[in-house]
Amino acid sequence: MKIDVSDIISHPGAKKELCLKLAEPLEGLSLEGPVDLQLEIVSGGRGVLSVQGTVKAKVFLTCSRCASQYCEPIEAEVQERFYPEGSRELEHEDEVGLDELCAFPYTEGELSLEEIARDNLLASLPYRPLCSQECRGVCPQCGQNLNEKACECGSAQEEIDPRWGALKKFSSGSPQ
Repeated sequence: MKIDVSDIISHPGAKKELCLKLAEPLEGLSLEGPVDLQLEIVSGGRGVLSVQGTVKAKVFLTCSRCASQYCEPIEAEVQERFYPEGSRELEHEDEVGLDELCAFPYTEGELSLEEIARDNLLASLPYRPLCSQECRGVCPQCGQNLNEKACECGSAQEEIDPRWGALKKFSSGSPQ
């Protein structure tokens, strides 16, 4: 989705507020419904545009314990800068500063919002997604999802590797 900002580029301090729904798919994300964007674009002069706001979406994730797919709402804060394509701020040398990580190009007075929506949502995904805090995972022997039913393979009588047996006394609460 492209947004025309040609009316504010050459007016430092000029603002444009946007409330949009982005219906296009975003690479690397499986979404349920559109992405909601609430952004404020502010001209900083010399072609620099600051974009601040929030991006919200419902993202399909895979639970790290039971491997079930579930949907989780994700909200990300957006703070990005856009520079005219070809400006020296976009040229990356060997070392990239923190300010340059949030720099995007724009051409012909139009900003593309898909990349900032995708990047901010990806950065806000949980490191270890869980369908619920009570998720019981899968049986290590037969692979049965323990949230659906108990397994019948007999792994409930956990065999402890003798090398780890000494640690059992710590979990049972008995003194040393």
